[in-house]
Amino acid sequence: MMWKRFVLQPLAMARALILVCSLARSMAATASAAEAQPLFRVATVAPKGSSFHTSLQSMGQRWKSAEGGGVSLDIYAQSQGGEPAIVRRMRINQLQGAMLTAVGMAQIDKSVTALQMMPMMFRSWEEVDHVREKLRPKLEKIFLEKGFVVLFWGDAGWVRWFSKVPIKTPADLKPLKVFASSGDPQAVEILKDYYQPVVLEPDKIFSSLSTDMINAIPIPAFIGNALQVGTQTGHMLDLKWVPVVGAMVVTSAAWNKLPAATKAALMADGEKTGVEIRNNSRNEDNAAIVVMQEKQKLKVQPVTPEIESDWVKLIAKTHPKIRGSVVPADIFDEVIAILREFRGGTGGSAK
Repeated sequence: MMWKRFVLQPLAMARALILVCSLARSMAATASAAEAQPLFRVATVAPKGSSFHTSLQSMGQRWKSAEGGGVSLDIYAQSQGGEPAIVRRMRINQLQGAMLTAVGMAQIDKSVTALQMMPMMFRSWEEVDHVREKLRPKLEKIFLEKGFVVLFWGDAGWVRWFSKVPIKTPADLKPLKVFASSGDPQAVEILKDYYQPVVLEPDKIFSSLSTDMINAIPIPAFIGNALQVGTQTGHMLDLKWVPVVGAMVVTSAAWNKLPAATKAALMADGEKTGVEIRNNSRNEDNAAIVVMQEKQKLKVQPVTPEIESDWVKLIAKTHPKIRGSVVPADIFDEVIAILREFRGGTGGSAK
């Protein structure tokens, strides 16, 4: 029997060695594939843990196993500065993509401002969706010519007015110090006749409210809730000022390096992510107001027809100033025409 040991033990050792080598080759191949997988660094000003951030994280998991080898996604939430800074980082390839609002997208091309920077132009999400889909081919073509690929469109609720003192009419807003985005200087210039704009980066909102550097802020309710704005302001005017509309964009330089199969897979997945983000943000918009009322003692001022009429009259005066400066004149006129046609079927008319 001794001879069997001398024969069988070396055979067993040989088999074990082959298995170890096979596993090592497999691990090396996996590591090599991971290293070769393209990396997209993507930024957003949305807070960590928000539904935006969660949706992007889920999307990133799916991207890893996308056709053609997949893509690794690193998400930077509220850590790359404001949206103008994020766009600058994309231009120098520090970032390969971002989830931007119209303020950030306007740093690339101003055409998209028509979806967000026309106060009180839209009455409902149905109108927002209709206008966006009508303009979408044109807007995406413009962005592609500027070196950016639009993967999907999203939105973040209606901007409402939060303030430390009650607001009902435009006159109540006049003396207040209001947060204004650094990426929107022309709008700041136009609206300074109606309040005192204070230009800040988004990450300075809470501290500026707490020090009374600002005492009012136009912001979507669900983002306001995430930032605990209600604890610092105490009042909200339930007026639909503008919808916050934006998109997920990636640089053409990064996109064009991907295989065709991967591009198709990411586009298809992006379309689903956009629907998810829009649905989540719209559901959270009204729910956030209830939460702030219950947990942050927020007092909500309803908007009566008389109050709304005061605001409509005020904003009508700004539209000639917005047209051609904040929003390109041709796109401004196209939005008016689309809304007029859309409302024609329901008995409405464009403002």
